[in-house]
Amino acid sequence: MTTLITLQNLSLSYPHKVIFKDVTFTLNQGDKIGVLGLNGHGKSSLFKIIAGDAKPDTTVPPFIYDKNKDFTYFYVPQELPNLDKWNVAEYFYEFHQTFKNIKFQLDDISEKLTSGEGNFEKLIDKQGHLYEEQTKLGVDRIEGQYTSYLKLFGVDNTDRRMDSLSGGEQRKVALSLGLSAPQELILWDEPTNHLDLETIQDFEEELQSSRKTFMIISHDRELLNNVVDRIVHIQQGKLQSFSGTYEAYLTYLQDEQKRREKELDRLTNTHRRESAWIMRGAKARRTKSKKRIEDYGNLNSTIAELKSKAHKSVSLNLQSSGRKSKILVSAEDATLKFGDRTLFKGIDFSVAKGDKIALLGRNGVGKSSLLKLILGELEPTAGTVKRLDQIDMGYFSQKRESLDDNQTPWNMIGEGIDFVISNTGDKRHVASYLEGFLFSSDEIKRPIHTFSGGEKNRLQLAQFMKHARDLWIFDEPTNDLDLETIGILEEELRNYPGALIVVGHDRAFIDNVTDKCWVIHDEELHHFEAGYSHAEMFLEAIHLEEQMKKKNGSGNKNSSSQAAAPTEAKAGMSNKERNRYNQISDEIEKAEAHIATLKSALEKIDYATMTKESKTEMEKFQFQLEKSEKKLEGLMEEWADLESKL
Repeated sequence: MTTLITLQNLSLSYPHKVIFKDVTFTLNQGDKIGVLGLNGHGKSSLFKIIAGDAKPDTTVPPFIYDKNKDFTYFYVPQELPNLDKWNVAEYFYEFHQTFKNIKFQLDDISEKLTSGEGNFEKLIDKQGHLYEEQTKLGVDRIEGQYTSYLKLFGVDNTDRRMDSLSGGEQRKVALSLGLSAPQELILWDEPTNHLDLETIQDFEEELQSSRKTFMIISHDRELLNNVVDRIVHIQQGKLQSFSGTYEAYLTYLQDEQKRREKELDRLTNTHRRESAWIMRGAKARRTKSKKRIEDYGNLNSTIAELKSKAHKSVSLNLQSSGRKSKILVSAEDATLKFGDRTLFKGIDFSVAKGDKIALLGRNGVGKSSLLKLILGELEPTAGTVKRLDQIDMGYFSQKRESLDDNQTPWNMIGEGIDFVISNTGDKRHVASYLEGFLFSSDEIKRPIHTFSGGEKNRLQLAQFMKHARDLWIFDEPTNDLDLETIGILEEELRNYPGALIVVGHDRAFIDNVTDKCWVIHDEELHHFEAGYSHAEMFLEAIHLEEQMKKKNGSGNKNSSSQAAAPTEAKAGMSNKERNRYNQISDEIEKAEAHIATLKSALEKIDYATMTKESKTEMEKFQFQLEKSEKKLEGLMEEWADLESKL
């Protein structure tokens, strides 16, 4: 295994916080790493250090950055730069400076040759050298891959200006840049924000089949579980590395939490006994050794350390307003148009108290507009939308309001008083309320401009959730939130008794929080009463249908007649095929049983204490599993073909 980089003695601090303290990190070729941690605790800083954009603290011993001589990296940021300078096709050059320099020189030579400026022979000679350099670097091949990925993600018009694209379309360009990049290491920073589910699934498949080394910061748990084989968790200035899937890491954390709780109970009992002894006074202490008194002090610090490591919950304390009315919002035969464009027509829906609804659909189909209809910010072009009198609705938008950077969390949440009072009468101290959102006592009086983007999002969530509502609407709530906050938000929304509508692309979040699903497709609103799992097959069918349209050429005038033309009837089943048909079911059953055995063996592996030998064993099981699943897929295809003949 080739080591690409090693970081040693890494410390990084700012005036208000410590990011890393004496950290060691090694990255090997082929690693697929998910980077976890609370917002503001160092995920993006780790990327910047790897990229050389952040300078660690001066320490003794000194920071060491040991790189393989062939190491190169490509960074895909959350926000794309210089959108106003390029169209989609040429934006490729914004991220490839060497290619851009060659392009600009070639463009300059072409202009001079056209206008007759300069020495003709020298210009032609230089042009030839530049073309050779382009070929050597593989510019055409890499640019071609970039264009191919754009088409895969549905960005067909590459002449459009980058600043005219929606947030989702810009993310698709970012995915295309990262997937086509030739560098050894790809650094992905929240790549799936603002994307629809179909695009995320396509991206996931590309990462699964990629041989590149990559590190990914993401709050999409399903994506992490499906594409990474190593977890790096940043906590309290340290890096914890875990070899295994995200799901296995969660299991490990749960086991560690149980172990800590048992240890804390044991230490607490010991502490109680030792406290009683200490409290008996000087006479008792004279009869005991000095070491026991020292041990008592160490015991206090050990318990404090364990408590600090124990899992903290974000106390969101969501409450419904307690109104008795059942139907909060309803629509009948509602249509919404903007000029000649129809977003949806003739739709009916109702939102009742206690409903937990996921609103899904591809980017641009009208999800945000439907939310505005519900909120009363838009009125339907035709039909009616009714809202309960004096209904109180809360809307957490993906375009979150900016915060006053000069304020502190204390002033912003307390609004001049020391207590947070909800409209149900609950009263909590501002410090206690903010601690529930993972803000420590030394952070709540810092100016907001010293917080990271993710910490500001958590602060906005704290501000948003101070009061109860009849209906909560969340538009992409998990964007830019760390996994710890998402997990607690998920738990709170699951237990929340009021009505809830969630627009999002985090599949695990949607599945865990909602129990109904609305899908906007082809100007219609489709209802799925059994939730996301019920809608998933419909979404997959839409995705396949669109892929078939692309494959058959939807722009072809004859495509509809070709699609409607009957296929040539297959010949009947031969005796040999009939015998094969009778045998294949047994083979499928055996293959499925073998796969189940392999999966069971993988689940029993202790990833937390993995040795070189156990890792080899795990890789052997994974290879056998992949081979067996491919075999099963072939058997199923063969069975389907025979079944159609039968």
